[in-house]
Amino acid sequence: MAKALKGSITIGFKQPELLVSIQEKPIIRYKGPQKRLLEEKKYDVVSSPDQNWFPHNIPCRVNCPIGTDARSYSLAISEGKNQLAYLLARQNNPFVSTLGKVCSAPCEPDCTRGKIDAPVTIRALKGFAVEKNKLSTREVYEWLNMKKLGVDLPKGNRLPSIAIVGAGPAGLSAAHDLALTGYKVKVFEASSKPGGMLNAIPRYKLDDETIKRDVDGILFLGVEIETNRVCGKDFTIDELLGQYGAVLLAVGLQKAKRPNIQGIELKGVIHGIDFLRRAASGEKVELGKNVVVLGGGNVALDAARAALRIGGKNTKVSVVCIEVAKGKKRYSHEDEMPAEASEISEGGKEGVVFRTSLMPEEILGEHGKVKGLKVRPVSTVYDRDGRFNPVCKGKAQVLEADTVIFGLGQELDTSFTRGKKDLELGKEGLLKVDPQTLMTSKKGVFSCGDMVRSGYAVDAIASGQKAAQAIHKHLGGTGSLGLNGPQKIEPAHHHEKHDVWATRCSIWYGLPPRLSVKQRRGNMALIEGSYSNFEAKRQGQRCIDCSVSPMISPYNPCVICGSCEDACPAECIHLKLMNKADFNGLHKEVDGADGDGPWVSLIIDDTECIHCGACAEACWEDSIYMVKYKEVCG
Repeated sequence: MAKALKGSITIGFKQPELLVSIQEKPIIRYKGPQKRLLEEKKYDVVSSPDQNWFPHNIPCRVNCPIGTDARSYSLAISEGKNQLAYLLARQNNPFVSTLGKVCSAPCEPDCTRGKIDAPVTIRALKGFAVEKNKLSTREVYEWLNMKKLGVDLPKGNRLPSIAIVGAGPAGLSAAHDLALTGYKVKVFEASSKPGGMLNAIPRYKLDDETIKRDVDGILFLGVEIETNRVCGKDFTIDELLGQYGAVLLAVGLQKAKRPNIQGIELKGVIHGIDFLRRAASGEKVELGKNVVVLGGGNVALDAARAALRIGGKNTKVSVVCIEVAKGKKRYSHEDEMPAEASEISEGGKEGVVFRTSLMPEEILGEHGKVKGLKVRPVSTVYDRDGRFNPVCKGKAQVLEADTVIFGLGQELDTSFTRGKKDLELGKEGLLKVDPQTLMTSKKGVFSCGDMVRSGYAVDAIASGQKAAQAIHKHLGGTGSLGLNGPQKIEPAHHHEKHDVWATRCSIWYGLPPRLSVKQRRGNMALIEGSYSNFEAKRQGQRCIDCSVSPMISPYNPCVICGSCEDACPAECIHLKLMNKADFNGLHKEVDGADGDGPWVSLIIDDTECIHCGACAEACWEDSIYMVKYKEVCG
């Protein structure tokens, strides 16, 4: 039973003789007979901040792969401190401008505010902070350098230089952290410009100027980039190892997956990533009247929505996939389209037609050009054991098509290895690395980004930062290169009343202004705009600040009256009769208690707490009060 308990627990042993506070959070604890404490007024007060509890009590931060302090920049915006908000968002994120527009926002689903109505619009607020930044690149780095403490470079007369292959978000993030620390970094990029897969994101989501702003910020540190330099052709990994202290491979997944289907050689067949790159560069692409995009993921949706904008008014775009539509569950959710629900919804509004549960069998052609697509109905995608095993039933049908775009994702192009066998591949065809150090099977060669584990841009950035840290350690450096780790924390009384929290909760969820569906057709204009100062401040005020938590006072012992339990809107406070055996292994202080119980216990579940302060206001003994835990540098 004890293992199932989470959060803060205060136990009254044989009230009022002894009170023991059991909490995993930072807490001021005391232990001893209540009678003696009251008579002698001697308190053994120990501040014991728990560095593990603090970040985990702030779900937006712990769920961000790069540890962005979204809570702090949201609250800064709520107070009109927009410049501070930018610095807080930027401190551990060299691609803050880019992620302000296209971050997958893994922080938002677990935002505590979502337990009340809807999460804080964290990504959109980041984008607002970026727009309000008025500091120069130099001034931003001066601020970052003040935050960067306790990092020592490798000892020796000559500092090792580092080669990075690939100028995408992973490689450039590693270059940023290493160069900011003092290393000399050179990046080799196969294409004509840096940015990697960011250059394939449709321009209605991410514009060129935003990417350039982030890349230029990294180059400001002295990072060198050589473009049009292909690994395995213009140079080899062994040659780099002979010139540099370490080599980092961050080439991404540049090769489009090619299905085994007849007709793939016909004119009018385009691979998704190739199409997206051409569309993003502004290149004119002839599509015809009927465009069919194969695939049910985000790449397919990006291609379909881009095709609608490139094609004329009469162009029809269909997405064909073997999965069922979202919400139409068969055996499991794995049977559903893997694309994000928001992408599917926006695509539908814009005019994309979804033809789900169809298996492509053949691309039909006439005079060497695409004429149609032969498909057959799919009854299930995965069998009852969860294995990928599509089953087709029913008669085949032919869909009209002038262009077929494969949006089936990408895979690793291994040509950069030049046939070398000392770089091992894993089961999924990705580069095999040590999960802790990110070093490949070849000593001194590291890897990061999609070629190690595919994901979103924010995941690639996090991977690059982890690789930079590993290289720093490999070369003999010490200290953390990142600025995302929680600092020393100190508790302080929080005097904000519950009615202020209630006012925050009265503010409705709101997104920035967006182009209407009619305005989107025929152009690549950015769909999403930015908040006004007034609305950004309001949306920032929706953050309920998870660094504020209830605390049991050591000076005003709980009398187990139940007022807090009655007042708690989240129902995360409970009174319960428990025995000593229920707490075995939970906290050492219980071991010193006399007897085996039962005792009346006050249980506060931090995982369900919404930090409203209702319990503190309801407690007439002042046994519970709200504490704000603040990070202190140094």
